Amino acid sequence: MKKISQKPSRSVVIAALIGVGIASAIYVPAVTVKPVRTVLYGMVEGTMIERFLPYDDDDDHDDYNHEREDVIEIALNLTAAKNIGLGDSAIVTVEAVDFYKSFSFPGVVVERPGFSTIIVPSPVSGVVTKIYHESGVAVEPGEPLFDILLNQQELVKTQTEFLTLLKKREINAAELTRLSGLDPQIIPRQRRELEYEKLQIDSEIEIQKNILLLQGLSEADVTESLKANGAIIRSMTVYAPPFENEGNIASTAHADDEVHIFTIDELFVSVGKNIAVGDSLCQLTDYCKLAIRGKVFAINEKALVIALNSRSRVTAIFEGDGTRETVPGMLLRSVDNRIDTVSGTLFCYVDLKNRFTDYEVNGESNLRRYIKWHFKPGQRCELHVEYEPLPNCIVLPVDAVAKDFQEMYVFEWVGNEDDKKIWRKTPVHVIHRTKDAVVIANDGSIFPGAQVAARGANFILAAIEAANQTGADTFQGCDGHSH
Repeated sequence: MKKISQKPSRSVVIAALIGVGIASAIYVPAVTVKPVRTVLYGMVEGTMIERFLPYDDDDDHDDYNHEREDVIEIALNLTAAKNIGLGDSAIVTVEAVDFYKSFSFPGVVVERPGFSTIIVPSPVSGVVTKIYHESGVAVEPGEPLFDILLNQQELVKTQTEFLTLLKKREINAAELTRLSGLDPQIIPRQRRELEYEKLQIDSEIEIQKNILLLQGLSEADVTESLKANGAIIRSMTVYAPPFENEGNIASTAHADDEVHIFTIDELFVSVGKNIAVGDSLCQLTDYCKLAIRGKVFAINEKALVIALNSRSRVTAIFEGDGTRETVPGMLLRSVDNRIDTVSGTLFCYVDLKNRFTDYEVNGESNLRRYIKWHFKPGQRCELHVEYEPLPNCIVLPVDAVAKDFQEMYVFEWVGNEDDKKIWRKTPVHVIHRTKDAVVIANDGSIFPGAQVAARGANFILAAIEAANQTGADTFQGCDGHSH
């Protein structure tokens, strides 16, 4: 019988050694690994982002079994905060408000036909002798525009007859004054005839005055020139139309509190030109109130009509030169009844109140005033029409919310440590989103009054994720809180 060898094989020895090594590794207690402060470099060039973890106390936590958890807070130093715009001004306070869903469509600023442009006609026929302003100059209502030398024979004849009647009334009044000193019983018949003649003269004067007004003279011309001076008017001045005149086409386009001013858009005459009654002298533009013409697909017509009837608020957003301007609180004025067969769109209109800045330039003989309107015809914008309310929700800027797969986060400012601000990652439920705002459900995930970062949310989330990836050898404190 063959004798079996008692010497262990090589494979058995190797297996035994591996087992001893594993046992030794397991024997090392986790509590002997102290949590440390980890510094993450390279997140932003020239900055330092720190994740703070509390130092463990061997006397109090020797028996605690530490397990690594994800970091939910991070502290950014001043340099890192400046690089992503997280200064004090970037901290906003959460408020519960009512928000409205809206649909958007493009718009363009247009003139209001019949109101934005005014043609100044010549009230008389004659020759232009003076032009007070050149094109582009701003004029206020009542400022002089043109001087015209009258050559209308009918107007001269009417003035002559008017002055003759004024003279007859003067003689009649003098005769009545003379007879008033005599005994009324002596000459009653002559007195009655003079009083009857006075009534006829007054009636004819009123008729001739109305004819003069129809022929182009103003009330002031008749009162101040003809009656006061007793001289025929040989020339007259054409003024910018007043807004307080209800018959003026510009008066109904404005409210009483608006500032009105005209710009001479175009001159149609020159000095020495012979003009007839009704000829156009110039064109004035008044952009005190314009309109926005929105272009909407016909599929949204029903929602547009509902917004028109319910007087829903409209917001216009203008972009240009790197700036963004929002004009809120407007209302739809009208919706067209015609749909374009090619594009399948229709137009709607919103009134737009305008404003201007003015400046003066030294001219050859006087100061010339120019204005610059804030909104101009042809300027493009985007209109937002509200259609569905979202009550009691939280509205934050777009940059205040970061997305990680299907999760949405905001970052709450929980305090400072030295010169660093500490931000806490808080998951939220986003119920609506636009280009400018994110609407969050007021479900207790974050409470009104909390202070959050208004921008830089994606950067903070990236920093926390980097801290979680690079901090695998770092353990969280026993109280479950990361600094």
